[in-house]
Amino acid sequence: MKVPRATGWLEHAGERIYYEVAGPDGAPWLILCHGAGGNHAVWHHQVAHFCPTFRVVAWDQRGFGRSTNNNGAASPQAAAADLAALVSELGVERAHVVGQSMGGWAAMGFAVAHPDVPLSLTLADTLGGIPVAEWAAGRLSPRPVEAVVGDHPALGARFCAEHPDRALLYQQLGEWGVPAGERAGAVTGLFTTSFGAEELARVRCPVLFVVGGDDEIFPPPWIAEAAGHLPHAVVEEIPGAGHSPYFETPEQWNAVVGRHLEAASRP
Repeated sequence: MKVPRATGWLEHAGERIYYEVAGPDGAPWLILCHGAGGNHAVWHHQVAHFCPTFRVVAWDQRGFGRSTNNNGAASPQAAAADLAALVSELGVERAHVVGQSMGGWAAMGFAVAHPDVPLSLTLADTLGGIPVAEWAAGRLSPRPVEAVVGDHPALGARFCAEHPDRALLYQQLGEWGVPAGERAGAVTGLFTTSFGAEELARVRCPVLFVVGGDDEIFPPPWIAEAAGHLPHAVVEEIPGAGHSPYFETPEQWNAVVGRHLEAASRP
């Protein structure tokens, strides 16, 4: 089966936002929002898996991958606004929205501002701006980053030790785009961006939280606390995976998320 694939650029707020679309015309939309360690290409396992039955959109936040950050205004708010502009550009009326880590803030910000668009919301290893006490205290990554081949805090230590080649690829993918210091607001803004009860009440679609059992950045207890703010949310834990199960254990992650998408697609 040959699946159509297209690339494009969105001109928005003085920036060029890169995106790719893979999937047949008329299929349900599935939008993937990457984390601080990735960009559109880090979703290759998911795009290839889901594109036969979904129109999969993978895009780059400002300063990541091929997107610009000319104005130095990368932030969670800018990401949500860029996502809304991209949805409009593509003519998307309803879509399944996925946010990984930092991308969870973009996904949640979009869902709060445009509650009639998401068919479902998947928050992968992220709080998505839901206030959790320990996160608010300022803890980010308990494990220091080493300047060695294959080490990355967004990957589980076990995965890095067992798959140094794939861990190195993750390192390399995360270095695409402008220097990290020039897009710092995309990450630092996570600490000051949260959604209150009234905003979260606007999210009416089914919500899945999926988290690696060994995630050191957003541990499972934090995710469970976050999910408690959304009474219609469910949590799925992937044992043995770190902060990036979609990359570390893609078959398991795709299966868990696939069941969520299928259930949310039923009339």
